This record gives sequence, C-alpha cells and structure tokens, in this order.
Amino acid sequence: MTTIRTFIETAKGLLKNPFSLAIFAALYALLLATAYFFIATREATLWQVIVTLAGLIVIPLEFFVLQALIVGHAQQTKISWRGILHDALKLLAVTIPILVLGYGLWILLNRWQMHFPVPPRVPVFETLHGPPQRLPLHWPTLLFATARCLLFGVALPLLTIHLWIEVAGHELRAMFAGGAKSILKRIGNICARAFQSDSVFIYALGLVFFVLVPYALLFIPITIKGNKTEFAFFVVRLLLVFVFTLFGWIVTVNALARNALRAPEARQNVAPSVSPGEPALQNT
Repeated sequence: MTTIRTFIETAKGLLKNPFSLAIFAALYALLLATAYFFIATREATLWQVIVTLAGLIVIPLEFFVLQALIVGHAQQTKISWRGILHDALKLLAVTIPILVLGYGLWILLNRWQMHFPVPPRVPVFETLHGPPQRLPLHWPTLLFATARCLLFGVALPLLTIHLWIEVAGHELRAMFAGGAKSILKRIGNICARAFQSDSVFIYALGLVFFVLVPYALLFIPITIKGNKTEFAFFVVRLLLVFVFTLFGWIVTVNALARNALRAPEARQNVAPSVSPGEPALQNT
C-alpha cells in the first residue's frame, strides 16, 4: 500500500504543478517532431543529408535534456535549468554502458536460441483426415521471448533510471573514485535499490500508464462511421497517447526517485556537484 500511495501522491503533486507539466509537454512534443522530421527526410540532396546527420545529434540531446529535467524535478520538486546540459551529458554517459550491455545480451540470446530451432510444421495434407491439429507449444521460444521482455522491458530500463537518479546533480567522476572495491559497492547498492520489490512495483504501475494504455488506445480496433468522426477520434487517440505516455513516465521516474531517496545509503556514495561559490542543493 505504501508503494501505491507514493505513486498516487506523486501523480497528485505533478497535477498541482501545471507549469512544469507544460514545459515537459513542450519538450516532448519537440522531441517527437524532430524524430518525425528525421525519419521523413530523404537523403536526396546535400541539405537533406546535413539535416539527417544533425538529427543524429539533436534527437539524443533533446531526449537526455528532457530526462535530466524530469530527474532534476523529481529530486528538487522544481525545474532547474542551471547545468541542465551537463546533467544531460552525465545521463548519456551512464546510459552508454547499459546500451552496450543490452546489445551484448541481445546477441547472446539470439545465438543461444539458435540451438533450439522451431520444429518444422506438419504438412496440411497429413491432417486432412481429421480436425486440424494444434501445433505443440515450443517452450524454448516462449522462454526466450519472456527473457527478452524481462531484460529489455524491465531490468535494463529500471537499472538505467536508477543510474540517472544516482548521478543527476552530482559529479560523475566521484562515482568512480576510491578504487575497484568502492566502485563495485556503489554499483551493487544501485542494483539493490533498482530491483527491490517497491521499485519493481512502481515501475510495473508505470508500465500500465506509459505502455499498456497507449498501446490499447492505438491498436485496439474501434469501428466508427463517418470519415470526419473517425478522423476526429483518431486525433483524440493520438492526444491521449501523448498524455498517458508523458505523464506516466514522469510519475514513474518521480516515484522511483522518491523511493530511492528513502534508502539510508542512497546519497552516501556520490558526492554532490557544487560550483565555486554556490551552495550544495539539498534534496527534499
């Protein structure tokens, strides 16, 4: 119940701050528009090639600026633009190892699955004398699909979010100070907080709002008569997908940050980043 209460209180707190939500929505809309322009642009002229190459830099930058603002808002209950580019680069730096790890796990699972090929289907003419036979369940395929969902849909994203929470507003190099033993201890503490029951439950609640509900809104077929009505309903669908995806993600990250800050060792591993003449930020 404490976890559900934290999630609900976080959502209520965000609804009471429409200015921050408006900024998040504007940045998210800009990110989607940039991504659409990047995908729709064809590499036919020199100008289009330059725009495409620029998109490879602008889109990740916009994404991590948005994430840095969300994480910073989760820790300080307000949006702070000071040092936002620095925080975005730190989030990018700790995300790269996760991407490399994910790529390695994807290749490993693909090669491992090759040792369990799907058996060939029974030819149709062999089953004409009776009712159609259901193909037996191929358990290796099911197990590998489940492993991919857990790894790339839950474990790695959850670990990435907690790494963001750990380094946001703090010096990245301090995380790697003290030798191998200290580094492994810090990483172990981060993993422990990421995969504790409350953290996983909060992320599961968030998945309902920023994945399952948008998926249902987009892909569940609903028959509507009239072209204008159907087009209007499609626009409403897209708007709801935008709202649920953004709001669900912000609430999830904020709730995970609040849950992580309850841990007694949560802020003992990474020293705060303090500019000369500037007081250290205190988390509330």
